[in-house]
Amino acid sequence: MLKKIYKIFIYSYLALLFIVIFASINFFGKVRCFTNVSSSMTPEIEKGSIIMVQKQAGYKIGDIISYYGEKVDNIDVITHRIIDIGGNVYTTKGDANQLADRELVLPRLVIGKVVLIIPWLGYLIMLAKTYIGNFLMIILPAFIIVIVEVVKILREIYKKDKPTQINFL
Repeated sequence: MLKKIYKIFIYSYLALLFIVIFASINFFGKVRCFTNVSSSMTPEIEKGSIIMVQKQAGYKIGDIISYYGEKVDNIDVITHRIIDIGGNVYTTKGDANQLADRELVLPRLVIGKVVLIIPWLGYLIMLAKTYIGNFLMIILPAFIIVIVEVVKILREIYKKDKPTQINFL
């Protein structure tokens, strides 16, 4: 029973680790993954979803795009729907927002079009980026693996040191 739980734990952990790495690193060159951290695209893209974005030759009204937007202290990635195209700029709006975005999006700022949405999985990525997440996803599993292996070693030592009983009757 303990072996079965241990195997399930290890396989679950490895799958989770693969997903975190897959979502954090750009594996496919033209496809990039992002974690949606706002509710501005609800219900199409829920907060905490992972989105996969791919560069396109062109974009049309209705496409959901991710682009670089400027914040005061750093650059932010925004994912909104194109509602208008005027000249060489896009007007975007979050589905849950009442008004269109004030900033127009230049084509050079567009990362790509959303091609895949994986709901809720982004919460794991957000957790993995915190100190508690590092503890839960790296230190704690490593500690559990060490404890399980020490117990296995002690059982083997105990089996070898245990005297065998011989029944003469």
